[in-house]
Amino acid sequence: MAESFRNILAFKSSLDKDLEELKQRSEQYSKTIGEKLRVNDASNESELADLREKITGPVDPKKKKPVSKKNQKGNWHELAGVAIYDGIGLRGELEIYFKALEDVKSRIEKLQKVKESIDGLVSRGVKKDLACTAFLSRDLSLDIAFIKSSSPQTKFMFKSTFRVEAERPNEIVIQ
Repeated sequence: MAESFRNILAFKSSLDKDLEELKQRSEQYSKTIGEKLRVNDASNESELADLREKITGPVDPKKKKPVSKKNQKGNWHELAGVAIYDGIGLRGELEIYFKALEDVKSRIEKLQKVKESIDGLVSRGVKKDLACTAFLSRDLSLDIAFIKSSSPQTKFMFKSTFRVEAERPNEIVIQ
């Protein structure tokens, strides 16, 4: 979605807001995964053992490095563009949460790079008061065009009239 911003600082604050939302979502997914693993840890140990192996990667005891598998789809089946888990239970749900968490972390990294690029432009001399139109695509590549502001920015001014009553001397009587 293309958006126009009144200056580069407004664009940066929009990026900061998006980053904060993604970080909150990442924390939420991590918390949900942790809770589900703790609650079901004892009852589904055998079922979750291969899920943990999939997360960390299978380890060859001699090399101590993850071994890649050719087909890690497992119980997932493709049906008209929708992946469906073949089974009912915690494992499919956890795999979805892990996939969502990986996606959010990837988006955070890409958005951080975009923000750093904008900071680099400003440090190289792009004026902060320059308006811009930006398009941040789904894959988080940025297209940006700088434009002149249609209305000149004015400095903040405040005019007011107020009245202060003159001080009235009080008589002090000593007896």
